[in-house]
Formats: sequence, structure tokens, C-alpha cells
Amino acid sequence: MQSPKVRLSPEEKALVLDPGWILTKRSVMDKAGLLLGALAVRYQEAVSDRLPPELGGRFPKLSRGENYRGLPYLILDYPAVFDRVDVFAVRTLFWWGHYFSLTLHLKGHYKDRYLPKVLLGLASAGGTGWQVAVSEDEWVHAVEPGAYAAWNGDVTERSFFKMAWVIPLDRWDNVSDLLEERLREVLRWLA
Repeated sequence: MQSPKVRLSPEEKALVLDPGWILTKRSVMDKAGLLLGALAVRYQEAVSDRLPPELGGRFPKLSRGENYRGLPYLILDYPAVFDRVDVFAVRTLFWWGHYFSLTLHLKGHYKDRYLPKVLLGLASAGGTGWQVAVSEDEWVHAVEPGAYAAWNGDVTERSFFKMAWVIPLDRWDNVSDLLEERLREVLRWLA
């Protein structure tokens, strides 16, 4: 039996011969993890006494993956409760080659309790910068056309509500402050 001829393109060959780029990728992912870890501490301070203990009393969870649509990512979930019926989650995502995002995800009794407050907050802020999920799949994290749209005052009735704020990767140097500002904005709305 003959082995298959698997050939590399010139670009692939150049990359496979250069270990530096993969080491740089590892370094960037480690730094993104440190950034989100430090942000988790800031989030805990911001949430303290602003949310019920069932939400703010849990520990932040940091997840790392290599393949969200083919690219590496890191996710910080805090505060977060994921049950079969009820979801309250603030999810901060670092997605290689794309952006950082902060997403509020509400479902079940958390949606019933907090969505009216969030909608009032969005209206008072003019919705500027926030995008609302329009996809029927609540687990789509990519903030892109077809999945999210700029908030226009309307909310389609579905079992969940998600909104997201995106920060481009070229804002890396001040992304922690920007993400914390968005979290604090949401917390003011929920109070």
C-alpha cells in the first residue's frame, strides 16, 4: 500500500520550519490568560455586594481552547450560573485574530428578573456599542452579522437574551479597563 502524498504549500513549509511563530502564539495566549485572570479579580471586586450571593459568590472560571472556528480562544465566565433552564452569565472572550468581547447571557428566571432592567439601561445609554443576539442558537459566540445586530430598541421574543460589546485586539493595552467599564455599566443596570 502506497502512502499518500501530502505536500505542504511554500507558506506552510516556511511555518513548519520556524518554531518561533508557535512560541509567540503560546506567549500571547499566556498573556491573554494573565490578563483575564487579573480581570477576574477586578470583576469580583466590581460584583461584590451588587448581585445576589448565588451569582456573585461563585468563583470565576477561565477556559482555554484551540478551536473556536479554527482559532484559539480564552473565556472568562464571571459572574455565571449555567443550569438547564436558567442562565446568568457575563462571558469575556479573547478570540485569536478577532477581538475581545463581553457578553451578558440571560435565560429562564434570570431573564424574567433582569431583562426589563437591561432594556431600560440600554435605552438610557442609547444602546451605543451594544449588539443583541439575533441567532436562534444561544451558544453562538461570534459577534457577526446574522448572529448579532446593533440594538435598535426591539428585542425578539425567545427563551434567552444575549448582548455583546466588542473591543478590537489593537486596543490590547487598555482592554482591561474597557471590559471592566462595560461590566460596571451592566451592573448599574441590574441594580
